[in-house]
Amino acid sequence: MSTTSKKRAAKIERIHDAAAALFARNGFYGTRMEDIAAGLDLQKGALYYYFDSKEALLASLVESRVGAALEVMGEIAARDATATDRLRAGFTGHLTVFQEHADLYTIFNTERLHSIAPEMAEKVNELGREYEGIWANLIREGIEAGEFKAAIDVDVTVKAILGACNTTLVWFRSGGRLTVDEVAAVFADLFLEGLAQ
Repeated sequence: MSTTSKKRAAKIERIHDAAAALFARNGFYGTRMEDIAAGLDLQKGALYYYFDSKEALLASLVESRVGAALEVMGEIAARDATATDRLRAGFTGHLTVFQEHADLYTIFNTERLHSIAPEMAEKVNELGREYEGIWANLIREGIEAGEFKAAIDVDVTVKAILGACNTTLVWFRSGGRLTVDEVAAVFADLFLEGLAQ
């Protein structure tokens, strides 16, 4: 990557971080491009060099963060380990990414992409389906290896796992009684106990 490309990527990451914080605090509709620019000490016009609209900025932000989660889960799924061990690592990976990008996932969950143009929303939904697919494949591999019960509904199980993990945005606080890793261990124990053969 050239120096110019690295600088552009770093600037986009700064814009993403500022926008995510404001979207989470004020909502998508309650945040103006001027607000984002002011938080970065930029002129509003400078933002339009990177994103032609607030909707495009939100789509880029969501795609970037979902992409980060996909990367983490893809690495975990590719490990040379049992399905049980990879699922356990998946809980930690998912919760870690979610908490690192809590601002974005809060807005993603509350506004549910209503603010993104249909073609952008479809791309983000496609990434979400790919993410769920990684979890589903891990569970199927566990069933095939005899680690997990054959009679489980894989799709419902994936939705239950991700639903439980995603609600941590509501109640988990860094510096609270449990760490992210400890919460992940509790979730893993609960779900893996239910899946175990």
